[in-house]
Amino acid sequence: MAFNSKSTNKNYILSTLVVIGLLLAIELTQVIGLRHAYQQMHQQSSQQLASLVSYIENILGRFEKIPEVLSKHPLLAQVLTSPDDQSNVIRLNQLLAEIRTMTQASDIYLINSAGITVSASNYQLDTSFIGMDFTFRPYFQQAMQGGLSRYYAVGLSSAKRGFYYAYPVIAQGDIVGVIALKISIAQIEQQYKKTLLTDSFNFLIVAPDDVVFISDREEWRLKTIGELSASKRAKIIAAKRYTDKSITALNVSDISNHYLPKGLDSKLLQISSKHKQEQVFAMQTLMKAANWQVHLWSSLAPIKKQRALLIILSACGYLLVVFLLLFANERLKNARRLKQSQQLLEQKVKERTADLSASNVKLLEEIAQRKQAQTQVEKMQEELIQSEKLAVIGSMSAGINHEINQPLTALRSYSENALAYQERNMTDKVKKNLTLIVGLVDRLSDIVSQFNSFSKKSTGVASLVNVHASIMAALSIVKHQAKTASVKLTLAPCSEELHIFGDAVRFEQVLVNLLSNAIQALSEQEDKQVTISTYENNALVFIEIRDNGPGILADNIDRIFEAFFTTKENFGLGLGLSISHRIIESMQGQLKVSNHQEGGAVFTISLPIKQVL
Repeated sequence: MAFNSKSTNKNYILSTLVVIGLLLAIELTQVIGLRHAYQQMHQQSSQQLASLVSYIENILGRFEKIPEVLSKHPLLAQVLTSPDDQSNVIRLNQLLAEIRTMTQASDIYLINSAGITVSASNYQLDTSFIGMDFTFRPYFQQAMQGGLSRYYAVGLSSAKRGFYYAYPVIAQGDIVGVIALKISIAQIEQQYKKTLLTDSFNFLIVAPDDVVFISDREEWRLKTIGELSASKRAKIIAAKRYTDKSITALNVSDISNHYLPKGLDSKLLQISSKHKQEQVFAMQTLMKAANWQVHLWSSLAPIKKQRALLIILSACGYLLVVFLLLFANERLKNARRLKQSQQLLEQKVKERTADLSASNVKLLEEIAQRKQAQTQVEKMQEELIQSEKLAVIGSMSAGINHEINQPLTALRSYSENALAYQERNMTDKVKKNLTLIVGLVDRLSDIVSQFNSFSKKSTGVASLVNVHASIMAALSIVKHQAKTASVKLTLAPCSEELHIFGDAVRFEQVLVNLLSNAIQALSEQEDKQVTISTYENNALVFIEIRDNGPGILADNIDRIFEAFFTTKENFGLGLGLSISHRIIESMQGQLKVSNHQEGGAVFTISLPIKQVL
């Protein structure tokens, strides 16, 4: 009995020690393994967080200069100072819509000094900003004080989140209004998420008012991480920053443990909702440009899987050691079987080691792939179009004004003479003067109709287009500019009438743009000539516009059709040739440029000929 009691106690103590040793082995393995895993996750999250901050700063910086450049366009000041001139308002609406399309901004709109929107890129939509009062918006108030304003809010009419830039419009030294630009926050979220190779993390951007303004998770948007103070909540309501949307707090709790290294600037969080609970590895940094806190929450699912694997491996390894000791103690006298068991154990350890080595190699390959993807993302970001190169379109207005002023002056003179003849009952001379006045009015009508025809909005419907008629229409538009610049326009038409299929208004727009550019390129020439030639070859019509100017630099010729690229200092948006190139491509044609061997640039349009039945 005493022996059995002693043996039972010994087995109990041995079992207890084995269990304690097992728990210690599992804990030690987890401390080492999980800390290493958290450090790797911290490194990956840091890189991703830096990429996210850089991406958002580049996006915001891309649009920052646009309002300032647009504010210098004379059409803005004309609309603000002469609001009753609807022709200028229509032209500005179309210009803002075109710039919005090219820059991929959400909306661009002009606000007068009373806070009322007078022109907007969305003028054709039911949710147009025209007529809306924005005096309560801080970006309007700050811009009216003379500087660039930045603001973020939920749109009143669209109910969509946006980031706003606003800049004052100055006329004759006074601030007469504000030009504002809105960037879609949702578009920024979608574009960034598309560039990623994994969905293992989520991001949140918290504004200075503690509200999550940007996130790739819809259920986290317009929430707070923690409760808002009464003063901040009152400011949000007063500014209508989030319209009537309810701002509630996310149920977030800190679940950091001793496995997380203390030196890491991160923590573990649990996000609870009605349907589920999520645990994440949280990091954050300050984006100084906008004073935003950028949070990156990585899923702990990989850590949980690794923890389960560590428990299994540590338990298996520990129990294996224990079993080996027991086996060695029980089979000490049988060396051969012990040796075979050791060899079997070594083989298993090698297999496990090989598996771990293969896993490590795979992990290193994944890290290399992520680094490569990061390099590609940075390269794409570096190639974004420089936002500072926007300019103003409208060089033909001076020639039109000159042509109109001469008939107007003559109209006044003939009208005064007619009044004088009327008082003297000289009816014949009155009739003669009135006939001259009618002729001058017809001349003015021709000039204005040419300009209106060119300025009208395209219907977007393709139709049969007479090439020669389009060229003549374009020449009638630019002839005033050519006359002012002392440029000789020479037309060498095709011997037969040719037709193409496309948008006549847009086709004339391309011709006017190319002719206007050619005229401007001759500003330093003494003998200024622009030649337009038309010919047919292989079922294609070719239209060549050649000038005898200095030509195009070899370094610039490959970039001439890029958006925002321009060789004109302090002039031009750099959009004309890019738009022209796209219009011709949409008509199944090509627009090319080269330098003529005798000097000057040659722009060649080639389009399929449409046979007339």
